[in-house]
Amino acid sequence: MARGPSHGVHPGFLVLACAQPVRRRRAPALALVGAIALAGCGQSAPRPQETLVTPADVLSALAPLPGGGLLYANRVRGEVRRADAAGRPVGGVVARVPVSAEGQRGLLGLARDPRGRLFAAWTDRSKRLVVALVAPGRWRLVWRGPSTPTLGIGGRLALSPDGRLVIGVGDLEQRARIADPRAPNGKLLSLDPDGPPGQRPRLLSSGWNNPFAFVFTPGGQLWVADNAVGKAPERLARGDLGKRPARVTDLPTDTAPSGLAAVSDRDLVVCGYVSHQLLPYRVGPQGRARPAGPALATDCVLGVVRVASGRLAYARRGTVGFVDLPSRAARG
Repeated sequence: MARGPSHGVHPGFLVLACAQPVRRRRAPALALVGAIALAGCGQSAPRPQETLVTPADVLSALAPLPGGGLLYANRVRGEVRRADAAGRPVGGVVARVPVSAEGQRGLLGLARDPRGRLFAAWTDRSKRLVVALVAPGRWRLVWRGPSTPTLGIGGRLALSPDGRLVIGVGDLEQRARIADPRAPNGKLLSLDPDGPPGQRPRLLSSGWNNPFAFVFTPGGQLWVADNAVGKAPERLARGDLGKRPARVTDLPTDTAPSGLAAVSDRDLVVCGYVSHQLLPYRVGPQGRARPAGPALATDCVLGVVRVASGRLAYARRGTVGFVDLPSRAARG
């Protein structure tokens, strides 16, 4: 998953409200168990609408639906379910896949194409990172990726403007392999959604620690919120301007980015797994993103998407929260 979303925090670790998070040897992991949201502490972010969608802290991916609803993934059970525009569960299981869920493994990414096909990324029973078409109908393998450790996996999915699937792969706890163009470690890879499981992915960019949070803007720009090891800076950068991260902005210490949403070509929102803040960023004239105001929420855990209702939906601990878009961002 991620490195802050990636390495460091294990099940049972608590991020204490009002306390400065302790910097581990590795940046925090999206262990999904035991984190508690910041509450109060003098922060004045608007109170989000929320609704319970799963009893455990296992929400791992969100995908918007027409009409304002969304699909959400259960990392441990390998299930995808649907929620309406208010976040209420609708119907039964949309898709179910066999996962190994130790550490950061499990069902990690969702992407839905304009034809209504749902793709997912997960670690299978053999602990390999795989991508498949999972709905409608029986699932079909699209890519059989690398073997995974328990941390630094990546696994987020997105649909590119040209209709291809993009997957982020972490360093897989083998940082030396990031520089190897033949290895998937630390890279953003593009897949043919109709290709065979043995297809060779296209390289979009490399040099990432763990590109767990990334998004395409309405105009087709690819932005990445990269997790980091230890005290290395976490970055918000372009992932489509050459083979290396470009127009880099360092994120605040102990953000541990776990989600990134594009409100417009110039307005981005980062969810921090450790900070729990849902922070707006604005792309300036030089093409770099800069903070653009106070936190929109202080209880974000894992992922944020813009939904058709004109709001942001984000994963809290066991719930989906909603916030209105900043007025400037909503205007684009």
